[in-house]
Amino acid sequence: MSEVVVPVTVRDLTIEDLPTLGESPAKLTSMVEELTRAQQGEVDYLAVCAPSGQPLGYGAVDYTKPPGGATIYQLTVLEAFQSCGIGTILIRALEQHIRARDIPFAELGIDDASPRPQALYERLGYTVSGSELGAWDITTTDGTTERYETTITLLRKQLLPLPAAGALDSALPRDLVRRLSSPRSLRELADELHVTDARVLWYLTKLADAGLVAQSDELWVRTSLGADYLGTPQPATDDITVLPGRTTYDYQQAFADSRAGMFGATFVQASGEHGGRVPYARVVEFNQRLQDLIAEYFAPDRIDRSASPKYGFHWVLTPTDLHPLDDE
Repeated sequence: MSEVVVPVTVRDLTIEDLPTLGESPAKLTSMVEELTRAQQGEVDYLAVCAPSGQPLGYGAVDYTKPPGGATIYQLTVLEAFQSCGIGTILIRALEQHIRARDIPFAELGIDDASPRPQALYERLGYTVSGSELGAWDITTTDGTTERYETTITLLRKQLLPLPAAGALDSALPRDLVRRLSSPRSLRELADELHVTDARVLWYLTKLADAGLVAQSDELWVRTSLGADYLGTPQPATDDITVLPGRTTYDYQQAFADSRAGMFGATFVQASGEHGGRVPYARVVEFNQRLQDLIAEYFAPDRIDRSASPKYGFHWVLTPTDLHPLDDE
């Protein structure tokens, strides 16, 4: 049998394309709504097209859900062009758009009543991550609209690597992710961990950038990627339990904060409402002295086991501790 190779292109789907797709009125109404969201930057809606410009397949990606990720949905390939690789081209193009926004994972759903696409998704690296109830309007053969309800199997693919050990692989950020199994406010986390809100916020921002936590309505929650992160081994630290109370934790965490870059010379100057409280030259001097002190005395492998903590410190303050988000 002869093989015919036809070049295809990927572009944004447009309103003008909709009449050519042969979709039901209910589906077209939904697509118009999603194209409106695309104009607002919440969605990308792509089409794989023949040389004539006619869409052969189309699909969208929603950047507003799930927390820390993006959802690929409305994947459709015209019947005459199914099993020709169009679906693979479309999914890879949508994944590239997700990566371009530095979003670490993609999620998509399969109607349990129509499980055929699952084999394709699994070949492309997606694995089952859960299930949920789904419902949408459909047009029946007699032209009426009905509400269709089903169970959706969710599949997920990691598009960006998990964060490397270092900046986030110490006790405090791990404690934050662990406590976010249910939503918490910034103040609740600070109170529970007995550290300032500014210090907590510094790590939450880093964790959110890595896709491990997400914020909604001023509450923080961990993502499924954050749950995976908790399952990775934590690097061993020197056992310095000879020191009293929380002192061990505080010394080791201050060393980790310094290594993670929390004490950068411009941090106080660039941190919103508490910026500029200290002259820049003083910030540079203070941070340098603090880093030198931590490196000399507080590193896990340099604790003096024979005496009480150096200089009588029982709590290690950081620049963010000295400049919390409010003055209360």
